[in-house]
Amino acid sequence: MAQASDLLRCAGASACEAGNGLSGHARHLVLSAMHLVELAKAYVDKSLDGLTTH
Repeated sequence: MAQASDLLRCAGASACEAGNGLSGHARHLVLSAMHLVELAKAYVDKSLDGLTTH
């Protein structure tokens, strides 16, 4: 789970960098993907928090 969190963090950073060089519809698509990655990372991190409290 920790590795998945790290991978999602990297994917989000990559999408953010890619989005900076774009405009219009292409930028919106990349930023949308970044948002989905951030949501997935939040779910993974919440699961990790639950594992460490047990």
